[in-house]
Amino acid sequence: MCVTVTILDGLVYSRTALYHSMNYRSVVCFARATGEDIDVGGVLERMVSRYFPGREPGRDYEPAPRAHIEATGLVGLAIEDWSAKARTGGPTGPRDADEGAPGSAGVVPIAAC
Repeated sequence: MCVTVTILDGLVYSRTALYHSMNYRSVVCFARATGEDIDVGGVLERMVSRYFPGREPGRDYEPAPRAHIEATGLVGLAIEDWSAKARTGGPTGPRDADEGAPGSAGVVPIAAC
């Protein structure tokens, strides 16, 4: 199995069309399914707890109903290989540093959710 995740941080615009780009962070993982039994309800609760610390099921939110848990499938993965790549910074076109050149250059940041 191959899993890829990319986070887009910004759109990069150049004075030359060829040099438009994006700032991003990306990872690719190659893995094999483990075949283990996974406690779906427990995983969902741990995910909420990780991203929203202090929230508890039954107090801060309604837990997932049994029907939703039974309809959700999760696969355990053993990562065998991975690679990561990122781009940061501004435009790198041949005239982007020249303030007197026609056009404009810069970065439009993409806000994180």
